Amino acid sequence: MLVILESLRKHSDERYTVESTLFGMPDPTQPKITVLLVEDHALMRRGLVGQFRLEDDFEVVGEAETGQQAIDFAAELQPDVVLMDIELPVLDGVSATKKIKSTSPNIHVLALSAFGKNDQIVGMLAAGADGYCLKSIEWKQLLDAIRLLQGGGTYLDPQVAHRLSAMMKSQNTLETREETTSLKTEMLLSDREQAVLQLISEGNSNQEIATELHLSLGTVKSYVRMILNKLSVDDRVQAAAKAVREGLI
Repeated sequence: MLVILESLRKHSDERYTVESTLFGMPDPTQPKITVLLVEDHALMRRGLVGQFRLEDDFEVVGEAETGQQAIDFAAELQPDVVLMDIELPVLDGVSATKKIKSTSPNIHVLALSAFGKNDQIVGMLAAGADGYCLKSIEWKQLLDAIRLLQGGGTYLDPQVAHRLSAMMKSQNTLETREETTSLKTEMLLSDREQAVLQLISEGNSNQEIATELHLSLGTVKSYVRMILNKLSVDDRVQAAAKAVREGLI
């Protein structure tokens, strides 16, 4: 958090002195990009609000501290972009993103997290996020990422992209060692296990899966262990990746 706040201060008086980028300077004839900030740390949130006020082509239309507030404000305000933290009280960013994208698919969601945990990355992307940034990002890069999303593109922080690549390579290595086909794998999974696997791939936690399927938390954990064993993978991320790639769900 301190890194991006330092970046905010560093660039507060340099908006028009930086070199031109792919996006160029703001076009005064174009409407402002409206942003909903979702961040539970007040210092971080206020720093972002103050910095966005210095930008001619952006307008912060709302601030949310919890995932549930993010859902409510997004429905009411219909911003162009939601800048979404992940570790939020009441409802996490993954669940909030999934709800926002299901009800308002035209709203772009850009994850902004202090960490690049595998389960968070996969969860946010599976929930429909259009991009993923780390809080160590430079202010100008963050603005460019938002503009890119508003233009219909996607953005992944280089560190996040590298981690995704590593996950895929690891999965491919595992696949070369497998002797069963995807058809055989699918036949090994019961209907209940396939339902659990579907919810895992959508970024749900064990508790959320238990609630959705009306199961105890212990039962869900047991199903997850059986799924990992049957798919010959080490964790939920690899299970989700394999499920999507091989059409198991």
